[in-house]
Amino acid sequence: MKMRYNIFLYFLFFVISTNSDLIPNNRVITDPDSIKDFNLIEGITYNIVHLKSGSNLNSDGNDVYVSFEPSPYQYWSLRKAEDSQYNIINVESGKNLDSNGRNVYLGQPNIFNEYQHWVFTKIKNNLFNIVHMESQNLDSDGKNVYGGTPSHDNLYQQWSFEPSNYNLTAIVTDFEYPPDLKDNLDKYKTRTSLLSGNYIIENNSNATIEQSIDKKEVKINNYSLEIKKSESLTVTKNLGMSFSIGRSIFGLLGINTGFVNGIKREFSSKLEKVYKESVTETVSYHVRQKITVPPFNSVIVNSTVDKISINNVPFKAKILITGKADRLNKNGKVTSMTDVEANAIRCYLQNENLDVKNITVEGNSLIIDTSGTLRIDGYGLETKIETIEIPHKYPNDPNVPNGPNVPSDPNDPNDPNDPNVPSDPNVPNDPNIPSDPNVPNDPNVPNDPNVPSDPNVPNDPKIPDIPSISFPVISIPYPIIAILFFAFILIKFLTPRFNRNEYLPI
Repeated sequence: MKMRYNIFLYFLFFVISTNSDLIPNNRVITDPDSIKDFNLIEGITYNIVHLKSGSNLNSDGNDVYVSFEPSPYQYWSLRKAEDSQYNIINVESGKNLDSNGRNVYLGQPNIFNEYQHWVFTKIKNNLFNIVHMESQNLDSDGKNVYGGTPSHDNLYQQWSFEPSNYNLTAIVTDFEYPPDLKDNLDKYKTRTSLLSGNYIIENNSNATIEQSIDKKEVKINNYSLEIKKSESLTVTKNLGMSFSIGRSIFGLLGINTGFVNGIKREFSSKLEKVYKESVTETVSYHVRQKITVPPFNSVIVNSTVDKISINNVPFKAKILITGKADRLNKNGKVTSMTDVEANAIRCYLQNENLDVKNITVEGNSLIIDTSGTLRIDGYGLETKIETIEIPHKYPNDPNVPNGPNVPSDPNDPNDPNDPNVPSDPNVPNDPNIPSDPNVPNDPNVPNDPNVPSDPNVPNDPKIPDIPSISFPVISIPYPIIAILFFAFILIKFLTPRFNRNEYLPI
């Protein structure tokens, strides 16, 4: 346990000492009257480019020359020696640029060695004379490097510094929305159906039924962000632009979202005038409800949810710019891609030709104000389930069986017919159903002879009695009828035919 603790302390001390040993990113003084020149910064790495030939200041570890060939010795860093004099450090070897007044080479680093001190005289933006303490300018013929007689206009003695091995990150954050957005929220809300398709429950029986709905539905939320380029930065190979929309806007609008920590994305669409990015997400809903359907009814189930659609929400925001780069420590060693300070970020922005106004420094970050619009098309958190009952038009349809316990007339559970509805005079009474003694017969309808008269009901005197005629009924069995029929046939055909005139006497 003690060993682990010692290892942890050693690691912590190593990290702290490494960071604290980094050369501070202070401005290199090239013009005592200028406080806005951030071309040259201590502790970061550069390519030093010869203006006339366009080749890089290079070395083999000892000799110094200019070359187009890429080499690990072509990277340099600056460190203040005294006042406005600086060491020029070769990053690969850790040695300082040295000169005896004529020859130029790499020497063992010594911050107090005046032959390793150099001054930078600005000619114009990011173009300098590199002046040795012996009053010789760093000069080159396009191959060799040496000390030359100072000349402000000599193109062979002019050098530019191009920052190398860095990355900047610009994040649009701290969104501020109109204060009345919440008060006007109802303008952007509409109720929309949550269930896909029609959901109808039918009950064709005379009993109440219950049916449960257990269904999952999904919806898609869309978000689009636009920022005007004129009010922001330009994306380059060393500068990436992203945004971070906080969770608060979703809570303010009541949107169902899976972005519990907000949305973080890089701008992938870099149009001519705006940066634009669209984000979609799928959100789910679980509809669960027990529905009661009365007898002979249909129930339409409708589940709704808020849909929030805002075409352009104006906002103000801040662009937070941070950077990482190779940095040199005080021992001449490089720490790769570590955080840089605000001055270095300004240097990198100048190198990207970004003349950004109204910059605020906050720690090791730069902050720039910006604005844009946000479009939201999403679904809310609040859902509702509504039911609409539709009674069937003919609940007593003969094709639909009645329940045995449900009488037709609620006032008379023993009589399926409604007593308040008069009988149709054109429809004869059912002979199996006795007439109601309290209802007189219709005088225009004769009695059915097959239905016996009720002895308790007197005949109507206006209707005469019909006399009855009785006939004797002879019952002959079928076999005898058949025998008689065949006998008649035989007699008919077997009796001899004769001429009546043959047997008359003459």
